[in-house]
Amino acid sequence: MEIEAISLVHDDILYVENVNEMAKAQSTCLPYNTMVFCQSGKVLVEMGSRDNIKVEAGQLLLIPAQKTVYPIMVSTDVMASALFISDKALKGALGGQADIWNRAMYMKEVYVVNHQDWMDGMQFYINTIFGQRDLQLRDEILLSFLRTMLLMICEELIEHEDSIRFSDASTMRDKDIFGKFLALIASEQYKRQQVSYYADKLCLTPKYLSIVCQRVSGKSPMQWITESSMEDCYAMLRDTNKTVKEISDGLGFPNSSFFGQFFRRQAGMTPLEYRAKYHKNR
Repeated sequence: MEIEAISLVHDDILYVENVNEMAKAQSTCLPYNTMVFCQSGKVLVEMGSRDNIKVEAGQLLLIPAQKTVYPIMVSTDVMASALFISDKALKGALGGQADIWNRAMYMKEVYVVNHQDWMDGMQFYINTIFGQRDLQLRDEILLSFLRTMLLMICEELIEHEDSIRFSDASTMRDKDIFGKFLALIASEQYKRQQVSYYADKLCLTPKYLSIVCQRVSGKSPMQWITESSMEDCYAMLRDTNKTVKEISDGLGFPNSSFFGQFFRRQAGMTPLEYRAKYHKNR
């Protein structure tokens, strides 16, 4: 869906005052990390294989880049605005704290932040900054504000990290490599590749990449590759009428039989059973 932007800063930061129509689309997948502030009404969405996620007035919906979102229910009185931030801008604003975002999004899958007093203030400043185009220091003000807002969000996300942060033995370099690995998987059309494929692109050995992933996330690289591959499988089965063979070819599987076996091992059902179940519940 085409987004009508109120402001775009160096192709990295995009603000949309009203995303109501976007929220009602069949599905949305953007190359931006997205923060949606629900001002009124409620929205029920799915992300990948996750259970339904409900967002109500006053809550903040967080969507990592390249994550496909499926609106299931949108109330008639919904009003929401959104801030879209590229991975580069997010990492630049957060610096070493970007790991908090990555852990929350990709490991803990924390997508909703409950209403806090600071959110109302943030919404006011967003409208002010983006609404005044004649500010001479507008970009500098925006970037400073962006860092403050993201750090406040990360402060909320830390609560969901308590169970893993004290046993974290990874270094800043580990976290940087892990973040690049996740971004690389997201950018690939054919995600289901050998660990060595991604390691080569990162100029690492497969063994070292495995060590880094285990230290940072507790999961192997292949687990992350498989989970990301399944996101694409779910999306194709939900959003298209393509045959299993067409989906298998489009996602780079050797053949439809192999694809079916792979999908069944992960989802506990065949691709066609998943498609039928999904459309029955719509």
